[in-house]
Amino acid sequence: MLSIAQFLSMQVWFNFSAIMPLVQEQWQLSSTQSGIIVATFHLGYVLAVIFYSFASDKYNPKYSFAYGSLVAGISGLLFAAFAEGFWSAMILRLLSGIGIAGVYVPGMKMVAQLSPPASRGKAMGIFVGSLVVGSGFSLFVSGVLQNAWGWQGVILVTSCASILSCALILVSKIPVVSLSSTPVTLALLKKIVAKKNLLVNFGYAGHCWELYAMWAWIGPFMVYFYQQKGIADALTWGNLSASSIVMIGGIATYFGGMLSDRWGNVRAIRLFILLSIACSFSIGWMLLAPIWLVVAVALLYGFTIIADSPIYNKAIADITDPEVLGVALGVQSVLGFSFTIISPAVFGLFLDHGNWGVAFTVIALGTLITPFCMRALQAAEVPLERS
Repeated sequence: MLSIAQFLSMQVWFNFSAIMPLVQEQWQLSSTQSGIIVATFHLGYVLAVIFYSFASDKYNPKYSFAYGSLVAGISGLLFAAFAEGFWSAMILRLLSGIGIAGVYVPGMKMVAQLSPPASRGKAMGIFVGSLVVGSGFSLFVSGVLQNAWGWQGVILVTSCASILSCALILVSKIPVVSLSSTPVTLALLKKIVAKKNLLVNFGYAGHCWELYAMWAWIGPFMVYFYQQKGIADALTWGNLSASSIVMIGGIATYFGGMLSDRWGNVRAIRLFILLSIACSFSIGWMLLAPIWLVVAVALLYGFTIIADSPIYNKAIADITDPEVLGVALGVQSVLGFSFTIISPAVFGLFLDHGNWGVAFTVIALGTLITPFCMRALQAAEVPLERS
């Protein structure tokens, strides 16, 4: 039920990216401005997620999930009705980010505490997969509806899905997870910022830097690629292709979580992060390559770039005391998503002043922090699974 509700609410996350080529032309936005609008959503997320994280340790996180979905949905409806340029879009996307912050971390806390430790990676993989498929589904909606309903119709449909998520959670009988009556002390907070946590979290930050730049721009990239190939209705086919590239991650997160249960967290992370970095370094320079090859690399990119995502959450859950798990997941989310405030705008800036190859390469370079963190974890022989 949590995964279904998250699938519905997460359609708000990338519905702006799904309509970006349309509104860039209509509002005369530069790529830098579009990247800033994307980044503002992540800013709203970061501003709100710590509040939700503390709240989920003290109060039933089910209600944070529900009301966050409602805020995200209503702000989307306001976007469809009133957004008319850079500033209005930026403010309304900020509100959407604040809403979505109430969904992911409280939901992850519920999944982590309701799942047996032996299958926690698989369970988290399914939950993160619902985020992936929900996010990518907005690109599918755009590809299907944009010609008939315009960009406003795309935003309207995806925002209503988030409101439906709120209703679904409120009527669902989800078991109450353990809540903490222990005050958050300095001693507890020190556990959250221990060396092992910091290495996992900075690795997660590098992952987020790459992931959310790619997800924000893969739709416009595929549209541009098809335009260069002379494909009729490149906007529709670009968004449909991008939706497949993102949604394949729904399978990837399940596989990644399951692999971490078998291999261990560090080994699984290193496999996927190195493959995704290789794709980041290459795909932007492939505009002259055959369509089949670019699509194949893009699908590999979409799979590997998200497969390790639940493993960082699992690693924190494995090494954190239950009474501060919500805060620990919140700290991880804040650090990771702080990087996502920057990376979509950086991508747009280098796209404006360079080309697709340069923009993707810059993103790849920033992601190198993650394999270095994983190497440091192994060198320090820090255990990431509980005995």
